[in-house]
Amino acid sequence: MSAQTIPSSKCRSCQRIIVPPRETCPYCGFSGGAMEKLNLSPQGTVLSFTTLHNPPDGFQAPLSMALVELEHGALILCLAIDQAKAAVSIGDSVSIEFDKEGRFRYQPEK
Repeated sequence: MSAQTIPSSKCRSCQRIIVPPRETCPYCGFSGGAMEKLNLSPQGTVLSFTTLHNPPDGFQAPLSMALVELEHGALILCLAIDQAKAAVSIGDSVSIEFDKEGRFRYQPEK
């Protein structure tokens, strides 16, 4: 299932973008006030990545993961859509989708 946008929220106090969206800023707490709802582009840049050969229960090895920066500096940790196409490098462009469980999945852009 492809995502048109990534739901997020923006703190009116510190201006940080939080994915997934929250009612309260994890940095400012209640003093930050109400969060503003945003929708971000599903394209991002790989900041870091790893492959788990002994993943947590419920996941099959190998499990590739990437830390992806979206627009406005928003960060999300994603699983690979397909292990056969999971290879990425720092700085690569990826697109983000949701799987059927609602988890973020990345795929290298062509």
